[in-house]
Amino acid sequence: MTDNVSRQELEKIESEWISHPSPMLCARLAEILRQMGRGDECQEVAVTGLRRWKNNTSITVVLGKCYRDSGLLEKALESFAVVNSAQPQNLVALLNLAEIHLQKENWSEAVSYFEEYLFEHPGDEEARDKLEDARSGKNSYAEIAADTEEDLPEEDIDVFPKTDRMNKVLESQGIGTATSSESEESESEGYALEYDSNIVDNLPYSLLEFFSDEEKQDLNLNPYDSEDE
Repeated sequence: MTDNVSRQELEKIESEWISHPSPMLCARLAEILRQMGRGDECQEVAVTGLRRWKNNTSITVVLGKCYRDSGLLEKALESFAVVNSAQPQNLVALLNLAEIHLQKENWSEAVSYFEEYLFEHPGDEEARDKLEDARSGKNSYAEIAADTEEDLPEEDIDVFPKTDRMNKVLESQGIGTATSSESEESESEGYALEYDSNIVDNLPYSLLEFFSDEEKQDLNLNPYDSEDE
């Protein structure tokens, strides 16, 4: 557009915009400034126009393009989403939404918007290639997610409190041992029970055997006698 607009014509549009502002002049002037690389001026004109004509989609499209040129992708998405909400078949909004989501690697959104765009404009081969890129990215992401999916947690094992008394009991019974490495101790803060069927017959009759007579008296520990009913 700017190649066909002389400096004199640009000044004329600017003058008309100042003296007789309209949505059409606002969008045209903002687009010329954008294509000239004068992004700050483009944004200023577009934002000023939207304060007056809040729902004008032409101005919003130019502002979205300007944001995208400046790398402000989130703001660009917001602008094009407004246009898409008001005009679901607006090709400029659909294509920009698709391309920005592709750039951000939002694969599902990119695929969706490219499909909508191509439904309305099926002859755009470049957009069709980008759709395939988005689909490939979506499939690759799904495969990576499946490969890195965390394993289900292992079944809980019996863990006993880490005390000298319990250490003595477990070692004497031969059915449990203290963890040997520091890493295992820090993780469990206790002893994992490891059953050995070969020594079950050597288990003591009662845990009271591991307490002295003085400890039994202090703790008021007595054997439990039960009668068969």
